[in-house]
Amino acid sequence: MARERIVGPFGGGRNRPAKRRDRRIVTYEFDEHRWGLRRIEAPARRIIDAGLGESRSAIEPELLAWDAPVVVELRRRIVDNADAGRGTFLKKLREQLVGADREVVLLMAELLALHALPLGNLSGAVKTGRVTTVLAWTDPPAVVPTDISMGLEGPGVFHGGVGFNVQIWQQLGWLLSFVEEWHELSPSDRQAALEEPWMFREFVDRQDTGQMAIRNSLLYLAFPDTFLPIARQADKVAIRNAFEAEIGGRTGADAVAVDRDLFAIYRAHRERAGGERVHYYSDEWEPRWRKQKRKHTDDSSRAWLVRDPDIGQAERISIAADHLGDLDPSIDREQLDAAVEEGYQHLDYVQRRALATDYFHFLSTMKVDDLVAGIADDRVYTGVVTGEPERIGGSLCRAVSWSPQSVASVRALSADLAREFEQQGAVVDITGAFAALTSLAGAPDAPEEPQSVGELSLRMVTSELADSLHFDQEWLQKVVSALQDRKQIVLYGPPGTGKTYLARELARHITVPTAIRLVQFHPSYAYEDFFEGFRPRSHGETVSFELVPGPLRRLAAAAEADKGRPYVLIIDEINRANLSKVFGELYFLLEYRDATIDLQYSPGDRFKLPPNVFVIGTMNTADRSIALVDAAMRRRFAFFELHPDHPPVRDLLARWVAANAKTDDRAELLAKLNSAIGSDREFKIGPSYLMKPDADRGLELVWEQSILPLLEEHYYETLSRQNVHERFGLDVIRGMQ
Repeated sequence: MARERIVGPFGGGRNRPAKRRDRRIVTYEFDEHRWGLRRIEAPARRIIDAGLGESRSAIEPELLAWDAPVVVELRRRIVDNADAGRGTFLKKLREQLVGADREVVLLMAELLALHALPLGNLSGAVKTGRVTTVLAWTDPPAVVPTDISMGLEGPGVFHGGVGFNVQIWQQLGWLLSFVEEWHELSPSDRQAALEEPWMFREFVDRQDTGQMAIRNSLLYLAFPDTFLPIARQADKVAIRNAFEAEIGGRTGADAVAVDRDLFAIYRAHRERAGGERVHYYSDEWEPRWRKQKRKHTDDSSRAWLVRDPDIGQAERISIAADHLGDLDPSIDREQLDAAVEEGYQHLDYVQRRALATDYFHFLSTMKVDDLVAGIADDRVYTGVVTGEPERIGGSLCRAVSWSPQSVASVRALSADLAREFEQQGAVVDITGAFAALTSLAGAPDAPEEPQSVGELSLRMVTSELADSLHFDQEWLQKVVSALQDRKQIVLYGPPGTGKTYLARELARHITVPTAIRLVQFHPSYAYEDFFEGFRPRSHGETVSFELVPGPLRRLAAAAEADKGRPYVLIIDEINRANLSKVFGELYFLLEYRDATIDLQYSPGDRFKLPPNVFVIGTMNTADRSIALVDAAMRRRFAFFELHPDHPPVRDLLARWVAANAKTDDRAELLAKLNSAIGSDREFKIGPSYLMKPDADRGLELVWEQSILPLLEEHYYETLSRQNVHERFGLDVIRGMQ
């Protein structure tokens, strides 16, 4: 049978690429003329028929793996004695199944297969790996049948979202409760329910334990020609409501009525399409039922910290909104700001701005399937957002399914996660801690946590680098070690000592070229140039101001997304700008990388300078003495002098001349020139002017075009141009003894 494979992020798939946090491509596969896939449905139904119909294992049919005592035993092991500690899903499960009968392990493997079969957001290797790993715990190891293996290995039919990952323990618990209740039916009722989809649907509805997503998944797998491959109940309701006129109106508000209406609507649409596939998540159909345009082009889930005094006590999160009034959840930020200004005039404007940010996050940025965390009585609760915002009394609320996993104390959290929890606000975006939160919730496929700050080591200086730069290797290593420890260094000295060249070469040594940015400060350089600021943008005949990121903000964003790699910002002539004006509130972060701050132009965003951002500044002491550098800068940077009279610069030109087999007297000339300059320490000339290609074409040219003009500038107020040439001309210097 011909099949179609679709790439996409949600529901039953879309016709465009998904932007996933882990950058995996999510694929879905459907049969040629229907929204479903027999490759998945057939083995799933075989598991259901064997287990619910005969209490037998689909993997080893001679064993009664779905018998009531086996179900009770598995429930006792993984639900009644849930492991709320740290550790991977499979590690915990292995410990819980130690000593279990073969039937118990087989039941666990088959439930995992039912759970994973329809998922398109997990790779075939991951889905198959879960089942084969569990079966390997039997002795001798059980083997996955070919049909189940083929169903697991290929693409799925819908996106399970974070819920099917973080909530896996609850979903497995629901499946076990379902099977336990199933055994209370008479044999004739069981058989009838397996043959009649709506009787099966009524029985599913009796399991009043939440977990709508796994319910909907089971309904599809059991009766794929009656129930659509849609996991999200909110989407089912939205589709039914959008097309209810097709069937003369809705028949009810409960979940069973929604499914009955959907069945009738879908049948009508299929008939109108001539029997071809109707796929409600396709670009053709979704805009017709989804009232609001998706708020995010990136459909990846986010993570939130919500400060709710009643966190964990009910299946929801809430924030107080007594004076906010009734709002449409699709309200834009400008309208929301106006509503807060009107309703909260009794508060300080700073408090009003913070409230508006919290409300905007809760109403607009947060979405179903996001992770959420909160703290109550020194315990951390994690869950998944399962509902859209609604007004209950004086509060804004969202339904949440809490994970049974929690930690005994906030102090038990990792340092990185604890810092995220220190941020201010009632609703805080902590997506940077997504991997840590997913792991905390006990998800089987938690993303790998980013490398911690302490583990990132800069590359050691090699002899090859030292030889190519003609610098002492030990001195170079001291510079890199300081950069590792302090995060910020300044190379300072007179002109021509190779400060900028050395900064660029060190950066290239410790990271890749794409992770390096160079900016040059000047007197008019400002915060808006360096970090972010509003810039005019034309739109036809109108002009608006848009917030535009500067080089530091762009570099920080790249570093945050790539924490295992050093990112280097080179600031050339750092002393030429007003540093307090340029850095603003960012000055604080140079010293305290663990902290977060409110931004000047993005008050709703908390910003942290990633620990893998390193800053190398250069400072020309001919322009400004290091003695004039303010204490704040001296405290935040490690300083290294490059001066012609001292190592490592003093003999640099001589080493370069020897390495390049030069036969002229340029090294001797430079020494004589600096001797003639005498006590004017910051006016002395570095060797780089005599190491350039034009020096080979004639030292006279370099002297006339580079060195003498520089000295004219230095001595502008004390010597005339003629005096400078008479004192420091090439012939004069060459004739010195």
